Parts: sequence; structure tokens; C-alpha cells
Amino acid sequence: MAYISLWKEDYKSDFEKLNREWIEGFFSKDSIEQLDLDLFSDPQGFIVDKGGQLFFVIDQGEVLGCCALLKHSSDEFELAKLAVSPKAQGRGLASKLMEQSLAYAKHEKAKKLVIESNTRLTSAMKLYSKFGFQEVKDYVSHYKRVNIKFEKTIN
Repeated sequence: MAYISLWKEDYKSDFEKLNREWIEGFFSKDSIEQLDLDLFSDPQGFIVDKGGQLFFVIDQGEVLGCCALLKHSSDEFELAKLAVSPKAQGRGLASKLMEQSLAYAKHEKAKKLVIESNTRLTSAMKLYSKFGFQEVKDYVSHYKRVNIKFEKTIN
């Protein structure tokens, strides 16, 4: 039975592998940007130590999915680096990660959760809609591959 685990240093290589898999699969190897490399090289320093968190779906000792919550301010987090292994897709693991992320953000008293994405990621678009995220019209992105941004107010 799959369960969610918080960040452990042991998961660092899985975090990078899962995210490289989808970025390179939907875009190209050249689509890996400096911010990606920073997050991959030091998730503890760039995410956890700054008030964010990482979540991992574990099943029978194997990491099948992950996501990060980046803290932007006392009341805003960004959901980023949501990835599920191709062999585990269709099992609802992305929804489990989303539920955990929303619960964590609410626990941390966040008022808003934002997501930067790309419309090419059709499964992600459906997931964000399912969880009530709304498109933001005017935004500036951290990434070249981003062409859409979402936000959700947390009550």
C-alpha cells in the first residue's frame, strides 16, 4: 500500500530522477534550467530550510512520485516538481500528493497555493482543475517552459 513520506536525504536522487524524466520526456534535455539544477542539487537547502516541504509516494520501498512545496511568503506556497513514475501513473498518486500538499499548506496557515505549468501536460491540467485551481492571466515565470499559472485560495 502506497504512503506519503516527508523529505529524507535518501530520496534526493529519486527527486531528481522523477523530475528529469517528465521534463525531458515532455520537453527536451535542454529544458532543464538552472533553477531545476539548484533544486535537484540541494532540496534541503533550497526548499526545506526555507520553510517548504517535499512529499514522496512510497510503495514497497520504492519512490513512485514526489512534489515540492516552495514557501514564497508567510501566506503563499508554490506547488512544484510534481512527478509520478510512468510505471505508476493512473493509480491516483498525483492526487494523493496534491491532497498532502494542500493539507500541509493549510496547516502552515497559507492563504494561497500557486502552480506554474505548461498546457502540454494534459494530465496535470485535469488534476489542477479537479482540485479547484484557477488560471492566473498575468504572471512572470521562473521557467522558460511555463505557459500557464494557477492559484487556489486556501480556507
